[in-house]
Amino acid sequence: MSTNEIEKLKAMFADGTGFGDPEARRNAELRLQTLLVERQDKTARQMNILTILLVIIAFIEVAFRAFEIWGE
Repeated sequence: MSTNEIEKLKAMFADGTGFGDPEARRNAELRLQTLLVERQDKTARQMNILTILLVIIAFIEVAFRAFEIWGE
């Protein structure tokens, strides 16, 4: 899935571009929705990875702070 592919599908729905067959429009709409959902899933996965990394970093920072206070 690429941004270019989504842009092409979005261009199909611009003013002046008609669909002769209702099934063709329905198929294009379903494909566009599928691509958008895939993009959202990818973004959500990336955000989950970043969140996990931030939690790990926070625990490491807490450990360092605790060592500073009680490790003297």
